[in-house]
Amino acid sequence: MPGGGRRTHVALRATLLITTCVFALGSCGVMGLVIGKSSGTTTAGLDSSDATRYRLTEFPTEQAAAFAEQYAQLCMTFSPDTSSTRRDDLARYASAGVDPDCGWSGEGTSKAVSVTWDGTAEKLPEYGDHGRYIGVQVRTDDGTLTTLTVPVYVQNLKTGEGMRVSGDVGQMPLPAAADVPEVDQGDEVVDDTLSTQLQKEVLPGYFEAWGASDATAMARFLTPDATLTATTGLAGRLTGPQIGTVVALVPASAQDTKPYSYDTGQAVQVRVAVDWTDAKGVTVRRAYRMTMVNTAQGWFIKDVRGGVLDAEGGRADDDTDSDAATGTAAPSAGASGSPSPSASASAAVPSPTAKPSKP
Repeated sequence: MPGGGRRTHVALRATLLITTCVFALGSCGVMGLVIGKSSGTTTAGLDSSDATRYRLTEFPTEQAAAFAEQYAQLCMTFSPDTSSTRRDDLARYASAGVDPDCGWSGEGTSKAVSVTWDGTAEKLPEYGDHGRYIGVQVRTDDGTLTTLTVPVYVQNLKTGEGMRVSGDVGQMPLPAAADVPEVDQGDEVVDDTLSTQLQKEVLPGYFEAWGASDATAMARFLTPDATLTATTGLAGRLTGPQIGTVVALVPASAQDTKPYSYDTGQAVQVRVAVDWTDAKGVTVRRAYRMTMVNTAQGWFIKDVRGGVLDAEGGRADDDTDSDAATGTAAPSAGASGSPSPSASASAAVPSPTAKPSKP
């Protein structure tokens, strides 16, 4: 009996050991299959449903607008001396049937000094989601402002590759000008005394330092939590500031005090006009919105922002002036000669023989 008991015990231990090994090997095999499958057959790419979900199938408007701007610059830039080169440059952008001279008759000269997308992108129905009529505004060297409509086809909506100007450009009128509404300043209260104090005692020294980006000098005028724009400055691009009109606005909490009294830590909004001298020695006027804080040591600058609204509104021109500005411009040349497609646009240009195909 004792011998049989020992044999039974040994057999049981052996069975348990074998069973454990089998389970361990099985687990390793399953894990190996899972890891192998996940690392060997799955890719990180997005399928078509993912592309739709993340809006990657939409038209790449900004890339197409940049492409249209480059083409419009070439189109509105011409001279008999560069006609052959201009035609070759235009061909790099256009499909086979597009006017190779972009509407130019071969006579006269002109140069585009600025080209800007006007924000419009009308769907090109013949190519579905792959095409847009892009609006571009071109200013030529004679001062004329022209709006061109450029048909642009894009082959790959995900990457923006495969771009072509797929038709002749059209010249359109500029968008109608609007009257700017007046700014209601009826609730504003101006502290003339504080305005004069800031104009004479604080702002001249600050803008002198700010124009030069003199951090040491600026520190005398800044609050500890002054913004980046208040502490950075113009790095000498403008010099010799002369402080013009200063308007210090009384906060609502202080408007019932006469004379106006400000608590320590009270912030006041200030509008300032400054006459600067630019690098060519020309005087230029610039306007600023400032936040200034009252402290025990006096008034300090917390923030500076550019631009001040015109409270009067309306319009400075009239309809006659607007019509004259648009004129009738012929195609003209770019300010820096013939441009080449940008990095993104270059990759988008297909081979010279490629033609847009309807999706």
